[in-house]
Amino acid sequence: MSMNFEDQATDLAVQGTNTSSITSKRSLERLGYLETCHIPGVTERDSPMMFKYVVPKPSRRSPVINRAYYQRTESIRILIEGWIKECETLGVDECAVISLGCGFDPTYFRLATIRKNKQSRTRLKYIDIDYPTLITERLYMIRNQEKLFELLPEDPSKDDVGEFVSDNYSCLGIDLRKLDHLERGLNTAGIVKGQDRMPILIISEVVLAYLEADESDAVIQFFAGYPEATFILHEQCIPVFDTDREEENLHPFALTMFNHFQKTMTPLKTLRNYRSLEDHRDRFQGCGWSSCDIINMNLFSDMIVMPEEGDHHRVLQLEPFDEYDELYWIGSYYFIAVASTGPGDSSVPTRSPDVLREIGLRSKLQHEEFISNIQLDESCYISLDPLQRLSPPPAIPAIDVVWSEKNPFPGSDFNRKGHTLSILGDTAYIFGGFGLDAIDHQEEQRVFQARSQQTRLGSMVRLNLINGSTETLPLEDNGPAPRMHHSAVTTIDGSAIYMYGGRDGPTKVHNDVWRFTPEGGWDPLWRARINRDGNSSAPPGLFKHTANMMTIAGREMMVVVGGRLQSGEANDQIWAFDLEEGQWGHFHWRHAEQRQAFGGIFSHSSVVIKDEEQQDCLVVLGGIRGSDEKVLNKVWRITLEVNEDESQCRIEAREIDIKARTGNPLKPRFGHSSILVGEDRIWVLGGVSAPALLQWQETMIEIQLSTGIFQHLNPSSFRELVMVGHATAVDKDRNRVIGVGGGGTCFGFGAWWDATAWALQI
Repeated sequence: MSMNFEDQATDLAVQGTNTSSITSKRSLERLGYLETCHIPGVTERDSPMMFKYVVPKPSRRSPVINRAYYQRTESIRILIEGWIKECETLGVDECAVISLGCGFDPTYFRLATIRKNKQSRTRLKYIDIDYPTLITERLYMIRNQEKLFELLPEDPSKDDVGEFVSDNYSCLGIDLRKLDHLERGLNTAGIVKGQDRMPILIISEVVLAYLEADESDAVIQFFAGYPEATFILHEQCIPVFDTDREEENLHPFALTMFNHFQKTMTPLKTLRNYRSLEDHRDRFQGCGWSSCDIINMNLFSDMIVMPEEGDHHRVLQLEPFDEYDELYWIGSYYFIAVASTGPGDSSVPTRSPDVLREIGLRSKLQHEEFISNIQLDESCYISLDPLQRLSPPPAIPAIDVVWSEKNPFPGSDFNRKGHTLSILGDTAYIFGGFGLDAIDHQEEQRVFQARSQQTRLGSMVRLNLINGSTETLPLEDNGPAPRMHHSAVTTIDGSAIYMYGGRDGPTKVHNDVWRFTPEGGWDPLWRARINRDGNSSAPPGLFKHTANMMTIAGREMMVVVGGRLQSGEANDQIWAFDLEEGQWGHFHWRHAEQRQAFGGIFSHSSVVIKDEEQQDCLVVLGGIRGSDEKVLNKVWRITLEVNEDESQCRIEAREIDIKARTGNPLKPRFGHSSILVGEDRIWVLGGVSAPALLQWQETMIEIQLSTGIFQHLNPSSFRELVMVGHATAVDKDRNRVIGVGGGGTCFGFGAWWDATAWALQI
C-alpha cells in the first residue's frame, strides 16, 4: 500500500488523539469520578485505574468532557469486566481480550492488579495493538514506570523496543490496515484462528472511525472468522434529524463535529458511509456477525453506568455541572455496539459469553414495561435479533403552521442562549444570556455560526416589532450584573418587566429582583445575601427556574417554580414575589406525596391558564428531575391557594395525562419554551430529549388541555433552527410568537447559534 504525505500526516494526527483521550481519562481519575472502580485493598492514592502512571502532566477537563468520558470509560470497563466474569461463570479455561488502537490505555495493568489476589480457573490473555511507533512509546513508558513494569509478566517470549509477547500479555505494533500483519501478530500472541474455540473479546474505542469504510469493514470481517468472538465498538453515529431531507438537514452538532475532525486532520472517514445505528447493525451483519446490539450512550448510561438507584448523587458532588444539553447531544451521537459470532452450526455446543446478559442489560431490553416507560425506538437501540426488533411508533398527526415572514427581523444577529425575551407594547427586550455582545464584530449572518470569546452578558437589546430593527441599550452603572438562566416576566398591565435570579459563574447564583421600565430603566426592588436556610421567607437564589405573573387572591405576584440552587440541587418549593408589598413568600404543599411526586425540577417550562372558576393556575411541562437527572415528559397542573383564615398559602398539584391520538406519549424534553396561544392550547417549542435526539418534526408540538391530546406542529420553513436555550414571547398585537436566540456547544468542537430572530403566526 503506497502512502502519500497527506496520509502520513493523517496517521500522525490520529495517533495524537491518544494523548487527548488518555488525558481526559486522567482528569476523571484526579477528580474522583472513578471511585466506584477501586480495587479491594488498593487505596485511592494508588490510582486503581492506573491513569496517573501514563499521564505525566495531568490537565483538568471541562465538566461536560469529564461527564462524557466518565460514561465512556465506565461503559467499557463494565463490559470488559462483565465479559470476563461471564467467561468464569461458564467455566471457560482460557479467554483473550484484544484492544485495538490501545494507545496508552492501562486496562491490562488494572486487570492484573484485580486478578493478582483472585482465584480463577479462567486464564486471561490480554493483547494491546496500535501503530508501531505508538507501541514503541508505550513500551518505553511501561519500562520506565516502576508500578507498571512490575506488573509485566516474567519470561516473555519476545521483549524488544517495539514488541512484547508473553503467555498473559502482549503488546503489538500493527497497522490495522495490514490484515496479514494482524493475523501473524495474533498467532505470535497465541490467538490462532481455527485452532480452538477460545472466547475472544475485541475492543475498539473510537479507532475504526478514522479508517476508510472498506478498511474498517475488513477489520470487523477479519474478527468474524473467530468462532467465539465478541466485538465491542464505541464510536460516533449521526442520528436522523430530518426524516424528509436527511442529507440536506444534518443536525448542527453533526456539522460541527465533521468540521472539527476535518480541521484536526483526523476526519471520521467511516462515518461518511455508516451514519445511523441501523447502518452499523447492517454493517456487522454484512461482515459475518450473527448477533449485534447497538445502544446509544444516553440509554447505556441510564441503564448501566448511572441507573436511577446508582451513582448520580456522588457524581453530582464532584464539580459544578450545568451543560445538560451538550451532554445529552453527545450521548445521542456516540454508541456502543456489542456483536458476537458464536457457532455457525447449532449442533456445536457453545460457551460464547453474552456480556449484555451478565451486566443485566439483556433482561431490561426484553422487558415490555421498561421499553414503554423509556420510549425505546431504533434511534437509540437496534438489534439483529428479530425478537428484539422495535416496532416503529405510529405517525403523529401534524398541524401546519406558517412563519410570519422568511426573516421578519432583517439584520438581527442574536448569538446568545439562556437569555430572556419580554414584550412591552411594540418593543421586545432581550436581556442577559451567554454568548457574544452585539457590539462584538460579526461575520456574515447565518443561522449557525461559530463564535469565540463567549461570556455571560449584561446587555439589554431592544427589538422593534414593527420594523424589525434592533438596538443595544447603554449599560447602566447600577444595573443588574451579567447572568444567564434567569427569568423575566411582564406585568399584567404590560407596563414593566420583573427579572429574578440567574447565575454568573458556575456557583455564583443571584437572588435579586429588578424592575425595568422603558422610561426609568432598571430599578433594584429586592436584594439580599443568598440564604441557604430552606425555611427562609425568600428563595435562596435560583437559576433554570420559571417565573410567571399571576393573580392570586386578588394580588399580582411573580410566581417562581423549580430551578437549581447554588449547591446544584433542584428546588421543589414554589415562591411568590408580591408586587405590591415588594416581598417574598412561599407556598406550602398541602400533601407530602404530591411534593415528592412533583419533586425538584429544572430546565422545564410553565404557562398560566384559567381553571374552571377562571382563577389563575400553572401548567408545568417537562424538565430535568434533580434527584436522578432524568429528562421528564410529565405535565402538571398546579393550583395555588391563599387561605386567609389559616394565613397559609397552599399548593395542589395534579399530573395531566397527555397523549397523541395514536396513543404515543409525549417525548421527554428540557431546555424548551412553552407559550399559551389560546385558552386551551399550549405550544411547546424546541428543547433536548433523551435517550434519543428530537427529530425536526418533533421539535414543536401543540397540546390541547381539554382533550389531553398533542399534535406535532409542521412549520413551513426554517428547518435549520435548533431551538435550545432560546426565548419566546407572544406578540399579541400581531398575533404571533416571537423567538430569539438559542444554540449550544458541540463537545468543545465549536459553537453554533440560532442567530436570526423568527416569528410563528398563531
